[in-house]
Amino acid sequence: MPRASLLLSTFNAGEWSPELYGRIDLDKYRNACRRIENFVLLAQGPATRRPGTQYVASTKDDGVVRLIPFEFSTEQAYIIEAGANYFRFYMNGGRIETSPGVAYEITTPYGVNDLSGLKWAQSADVLYLVHPQFQPHKLARSGHTNWSMTPIDFSDGPYLDENVAAVNMTPAAANGSNVTLTASAATFVAGDVGRLVRIKHGSTWGWGKIITFTSATQVKIDIKSTFGGTGAVPTWRLGAWSPGTGWPSTITFHEERLFLANTKYQPQTLWASVSGAYESFAPTGTDGVTKDDHGLNFTIADDRVNAIRWMSAGKTLALGTTGGEFNLTASSLNEALTPSNVTVRRETTNGSADLRPERIGAAVIYVQRAGRKVYEMAYSFENDAFNSPELSLLARHLTLKGIKEIAYQAEPWSVIWAVRQDGALLGLTYMRGQDVVGWHQHRVAGTAAKVKSVACIPGIAQDEAWLAVERVVNGVVRRSVERMAQAFEPEDAFDKKGAFFVDGGLTFNGAGATALTPDATAAVVGSTNVPFAAAAPAFTLDDIGREIQYSYPALEGEGYHVARARITGFIDASLVTATVLAPFPGVAPIAAGAWSLGATTILGLGHLVGETVTILADGATHPTRVVAPDGSITLERPTAYAHVGLGYTSRLATMDIEAGALDGTAQGKSRRIHRVIVRLNNSLGMRVGAEEAGSEDVVFREARTAMDQSPPLFTGDKVVAFPKGWATQAVVTVLQEQPLPCTIVALIPQLTTMDG
Repeated sequence: MPRASLLLSTFNAGEWSPELYGRIDLDKYRNACRRIENFVLLAQGPATRRPGTQYVASTKDDGVVRLIPFEFSTEQAYIIEAGANYFRFYMNGGRIETSPGVAYEITTPYGVNDLSGLKWAQSADVLYLVHPQFQPHKLARSGHTNWSMTPIDFSDGPYLDENVAAVNMTPAAANGSNVTLTASAATFVAGDVGRLVRIKHGSTWGWGKIITFTSATQVKIDIKSTFGGTGAVPTWRLGAWSPGTGWPSTITFHEERLFLANTKYQPQTLWASVSGAYESFAPTGTDGVTKDDHGLNFTIADDRVNAIRWMSAGKTLALGTTGGEFNLTASSLNEALTPSNVTVRRETTNGSADLRPERIGAAVIYVQRAGRKVYEMAYSFENDAFNSPELSLLARHLTLKGIKEIAYQAEPWSVIWAVRQDGALLGLTYMRGQDVVGWHQHRVAGTAAKVKSVACIPGIAQDEAWLAVERVVNGVVRRSVERMAQAFEPEDAFDKKGAFFVDGGLTFNGAGATALTPDATAAVVGSTNVPFAAAAPAFTLDDIGREIQYSYPALEGEGYHVARARITGFIDASLVTATVLAPFPGVAPIAAGAWSLGATTILGLGHLVGETVTILADGATHPTRVVAPDGSITLERPTAYAHVGLGYTSRLATMDIEAGALDGTAQGKSRRIHRVIVRLNNSLGMRVGAEEAGSEDVVFREARTAMDQSPPLFTGDKVVAFPKGWATQAVVTVLQEQPLPCTIVALIPQLTTMDG
């Protein structure tokens, strides 16, 4: 019976499909897991618990929404709540409001069923939006509460090809408004209102916009560029976009041009604006001469249908179509794109879903046509071509239900978040340079909880991931906008303020906003009527009964002492008296933010009425509470700082451990895990076992830790004995159910294999 100790030092191969449970021959088998739920995989190897989600606001009328990022700068980035014919705006973790509780919003033409079809591209403080059923619009920002949405009035194009039929156009005038334009044969339809028309007289081109439909042979136009005459001429072009021919459905910027593509009438065609003039698509000058900076159009010619789904700008312009993926470049190496210098080459035949891709470095991450696979498109120097490997190959069980949206969070983890059609949230830790591609799944807490949309924007230190979440709360469907909390990065082992591990949660912070000076008698426990003077108004009459709390360092390595005094008298807004419950260290003023007013009642949880909530109070777990109808909970002890929300479980289960046997593999043989060494970093509170039902609590509290304080965060090795006997499967399962951090650096199981 050989014994073995196996070091599982990395988990970044991610969760694998059951079809791969026997692939011990793969190099990454040891780095993979059967299940990774609510753990984020780090590129370095560890698995760290997913932060919780912070409730920001309910959606308008609890309606379905989509989240859109708006990145004006790293200091001013917004999330747009796109709902039924409205946009609302968020920044710095909150909703922009015109007055307390009143959201700032603007009207839009997009109904709730149109939201999934929106695509966008941004230039400075203008967001260009397209949808196949609507004229392109632009969203302009002038200030936090000054946004405007207007249709884009494109000038001089784009157009269809020149007329080749025996049809003449006759304008009633060479210039002016409401001018009659007559065709010699049926040409116009009612849907042409708003469509452009370009007419050539002699060597001069002029153009105008159709404003009124009169009949199939006659319309009224506003002339924007003077015609060269008023005679009947056969040389003319109609605009490519209109309600009848359809509107572009995808958009991007590339080489100082605005690119749009895929209308109902021309699904395989893309158009580019005049260089540097995003709203002009003039194909030539008025003299008919085409210059390098004029607008261009290109139609993909191929042996299959190639409706353009997305465009992604890099060194080349990557195109995703229903039939494959292409690259658009200049025909000449290192030259700029011009109307006469453009070529499109097929790179792959996977086909793309109608979803926005994510460009990460030189690679484009996109969802395959059926929505069930994720691919990477990147240039390979070895092959001198663009390769497109499947990123979901090893975790197909996670993506089979279809992906509806992806968003990339570069900091701090380099994770691609994916929303599945059924509302599940998936994560893909992606760092191609380090050969890291690992999937993990996430279950947002709550009854029938579903993630409906995800978007990421840059933050000051970390990128922000925002979620639109749907839950059943107290029997009613509620929808909210939530922000994933920042990755937990404590300053020391006693710092748990950033440990936000509840979903749909809020934070209570009783920190004082001004300096506070205790009387000298505050150093004696039991002293009564002790004055506490604030440097500015800080108290109200309702504070009687609350506690003043001040945490200060104890001896090195022993954490903090907490000085406490219960307020018994209110003199004025800057002076109260109190009874000392735990001594204060001196009479020096306590800085603003260093002291707190503890509370036993926490308000503001109206979005979770009737739900059982999990609580982390002053860094320690607190018994669960049910939110009262007024949105409050009552704590069993005064608390200065608390995170309150819906609890969730993080799970990690290894693959069937393969440590070898005397005659080869250990798979299928009876094995017994005697114990597991769990190597942790800044972790507290967890269970470990062979399976969830029989897992054992890991003890973190030491004898020197005061009973009225939470144990410090632990970094190091914990030895866990396994009570489970012999079995033909050797799996280590780690669970974290408390609202506390957990980062698994390594697992070192010690096991015996029975041969024969």
